[in-house]
Amino acid sequence: MKGPSLAVLLILVPGASVARATTAGETAEAREQAWLCERLDEEPGIAACRAALAAGIGLERRTAVRQILANHLVDLERWTELGEHYREDVRLAPEDAEAWFRLGSTLLFALNERAEALAALEEAARLDPGSGRGRSVLAIALHVLGRFEEATDAFDEAERLDPTVFQGRPAASAMRAASRRGEPWP
Repeated sequence: MKGPSLAVLLILVPGASVARATTAGETAEAREQAWLCERLDEEPGIAACRAALAAGIGLERRTAVRQILANHLVDLERWTELGEHYREDVRLAPEDAEAWFRLGSTLLFALNERAEALAALEEAARLDPGSGRGRSVLAIALHVLGRFEEATDAFDEAERLDPTVFQGRPAASAMRAASRRGEPWP
């Protein structure tokens, strides 16, 4: 499944456009590569996104290009590269809770790097303590590490923050029940 197009993402950034707007120091090559990044799939799309970033795409479009690059990596199930991409995101924006959440989720679910995932998800929760979604994934990380009491507390906090957080998520609900019993799941 494809992620949002650059055009959709740019709706959120007033005045931004892939190929037409210019930013001080931004090259025509960077704009062209950003345009290709949005339109090409698989390897050509990845190459164009990376070329746009390397050529110095402007700040207004850099975030969107990075997200499209991440979407391309997901489409091709290139999880290790996605993990590195998200590590770079947190280096670029260390106060961005969503960047930490994406990194932690990728480390936990795609790369099975549980300890590093927990650290990233704890940082996401510290930066955005009101996120039920973030707290629920933190709870999952705690559970898979065998820290059932802490997982139970985090699951309960997730539901307190967002009463709908477990709707349509039977595995998370089952893991929560197992945490309460002090048992691994599945």
